Amino acid sequence: MSGIEIFQIWVIAFFTLALMSFLYKDNPVYKLAEHIFAGLSAGYYVGLIWDTVIIQQLWDPMTGGRWLLIIPGLLGVLMFARFFSKYAWVSRTPLSFVMAVTAGIFLVSQLHGLVLPQTQDTMTPKTEAVAVDTLSYADNADVLTIVDTAAVSSAPVKVGRLTLSKAEVDRRGGDSVVISGTFTDPTHPPVKRLAVSVKLRGPDDKSQQVLVIKGDNKIPGVSIVDDGGGSYTASYVYRPDSTRTLGPYDISFEVYRYDYQVFLTLIILIGVISTIIYFYFSKEHTGALGVTAKVGIWFIMVAFGAHFGYTVMARVSLLIGRVQFLIEDWIGTFPHIF
Repeated sequence: MSGIEIFQIWVIAFFTLALMSFLYKDNPVYKLAEHIFAGLSAGYYVGLIWDTVIIQQLWDPMTGGRWLLIIPGLLGVLMFARFFSKYAWVSRTPLSFVMAVTAGIFLVSQLHGLVLPQTQDTMTPKTEAVAVDTLSYADNADVLTIVDTAAVSSAPVKVGRLTLSKAEVDRRGGDSVVISGTFTDPTHPPVKRLAVSVKLRGPDDKSQQVLVIKGDNKIPGVSIVDDGGGSYTASYVYRPDSTRTLGPYDISFEVYRYDYQVFLTLIILIGVISTIIYFYFSKEHTGALGVTAKVGIWFIMVAFGAHFGYTVMARVSLLIGRVQFLIEDWIGTFPHIF
């Protein structure tokens, strides 16, 4: 361990212990560490904003001919009028622009990203996908080879049923191949609760899933047949298009069982409705409305408790990391010094 590394570890340990000293009482060492941390953070963010906003998004585009950007630039300068009491009212104009634009963008993003999806999920029964049959890429035993018949011979290309084995199809001719597998589910679920997922991993990019198919019997080309006795046969008719690259494709074939969690869906629905009613202040909370509002309070408290518990867990995780650093890294430097 070099001297520079030891010095860095001791500096980090000093600030860690200095901030932890607040657990005893407020003291000058803690205040020193607190002020250094606040100063470094402020300096870093000022430099970051100067480089990424003022230089990259304002000055460089303006010098490149986009002179209309001088308008938002001037609005930004007017923000500093708040430092002068006589002209503080001038800063209201750029501040109103910031609030209006932010509110408009935030409302639309929250509506499409949070409100509408949550409304849809509240009204949809919750499902859980359980893989009941899987052939992973790691097996490397099932390969779909796409060839060009014009480049090999005039002999017919092997096209047939791929029962978790191998097959070859015509890259140009559009011949189809059936990817299928038989599996057993002791729960005997109805066919409508089963879904198939077929993935092809291409020869050029092994991390790319070039084909993803999910769905039940309502999806064209996908079929699931109940063979009786808890045995099922799922298949997908794959017709390669002309854009596929020649070569072998690894196949991942999975069957999912969707379990409807009606009880969980009911709890979510009651929680959403009762919480909304709690914040409905146009009518006095009496009678059935009052009872529902009290139920909403319980759901709110549960949510607050869960968030608080998550926050505590996160802080404890940080504390564990700091203690491990002091025990393993900082104390580990003692033999190199003493």
